[in-house]
Amino acid sequence: MATLVITVPYGGLFVPPMIKRLLGLGDQELGWENFRLADPLLLGIAADACQGTELTGFMGKKPLPERTLVSYAYSPLVSDPLGFLACQLSGEEHSFPKFIKEGATGKAFPALGPKEAEAILAKSAKPFLAELDKRCSQALESESLVLLLMLRSHGSKPLNHEFDRRYPRPQVCVGSHQGGKTPPGLAAFIGRTFRMFGLWPEPDWPNPGAFVPDGLQQSPRLLSAGISFRRDLYMDESTGKGTRGQKSLVRVLRTVFSLLEDELESVLRIRYRRKHPPKPPSMVLKAPAAPGGGGRG
Repeated sequence: MATLVITVPYGGLFVPPMIKRLLGLGDQELGWENFRLADPLLLGIAADACQGTELTGFMGKKPLPERTLVSYAYSPLVSDPLGFLACQLSGEEHSFPKFIKEGATGKAFPALGPKEAEAILAKSAKPFLAELDKRCSQALESESLVLLLMLRSHGSKPLNHEFDRRYPRPQVCVGSHQGGKTPPGLAAFIGRTFRMFGLWPEPDWPNPGAFVPDGLQQSPRLLSAGISFRRDLYMDESTGKGTRGQKSLVRVLRTVFSLLEDELESVLRIRYRRKHPPKPPSMVLKAPAAPGGGGRG
């Protein structure tokens, strides 16, 4: 009846050879640029949280529904599929897809001609956006309500290249204002759930909500929300290696996914009752039947 489509848009670390030649960066520089932009650890956490056949809770064990996971399999060094990262780096107006103009060290990336730009988009951003549209459409064909959940990450401390340098940073950002597909009650529910685990959530900062494919913007059965995690929850930011927090975040996310699915089912029941309200009880009082059938002797 209801399902989740989960996407980690910046989980990939593959650098196409054409992009590597254009950038003129060494292997070590490419590694740091990818660490700045992509987060394969979060992709692994999301994948682990989507797995499993049952969840033990207060009401015993229940089966876990099938969850869809979509990721961005290419390096976003040049092509940003959603435009989020590029806008955070430059402070420019949001658009997608978008090209990142300079690296973390301030080194400007070379200007791309129309053919080069189209070739890069054809191998990176466009396949991801098409896959996201396809998976959401497939889910809508079989389910009554779909929640697109976009997972991203942000550093615990502001970096030199970042446009917004506010500090300290929340442990969890619940993004809702991208695309207008997040009901206020749903965003509040997500925030309360993470607070239940002792985490510090904030709405809409530093990352906005989830990108919704253009063709599905008007669907009332597709909702969306963005969740961004502070990297020091599961990563040593000085080395990029995972910590024990990875397993903890997997358990938290697995529970959050299950609670969200329950919440979606509640929304469906409410919508059904609104369309099919129960008949009001009759106000006509019937006289009770006389003892013995009411006949005379």
